[in-house]
Amino acid sequence: MTDTTADPLDPVIKSAKRTIADAKVTVRDAKKTVKTGRDAAPEVAKRARKVVDDQVDTVRNQAAEQLETARQLAQEQLDIARELAESQIQNARVYVTEQVSERPLTSTLVAVGVGFLLGMLFTGSRR
Repeated sequence: MTDTTADPLDPVIKSAKRTIADAKVTVRDAKKTVKTGRDAAPEVAKRARKVVDDQVDTVRNQAAEQLETARQLAQEQLDIARELAESQIQNARVYVTEQVSERPLTSTLVAVGVGFLLGMLFTGSRR
């Protein structure tokens, strides 16, 4: 008599063998992926460095442009302030000249008075 009955563990053993074979393929593929990643790492790092350098250059150029714009605006404001100050000085000069011409005695007395006060202030601080 021959035993025609199959071992009940056969399907489990076949499934385990397939799982082991699949795991071996997965390990082989993982090793290839790791090797590819290691081989590509220097190039990826090089590209990343270039991107970072390009971004730094872009930011540096933008900062330089903004600094130049700010410098130009400051220079324009300084020129405007200088013109206004010169205009005010000229107006004051004309006013003083007119006042001295119209009232020479009053102007002389005011100048002497101011000089006296300044003298008192400066000599008073020394005592």
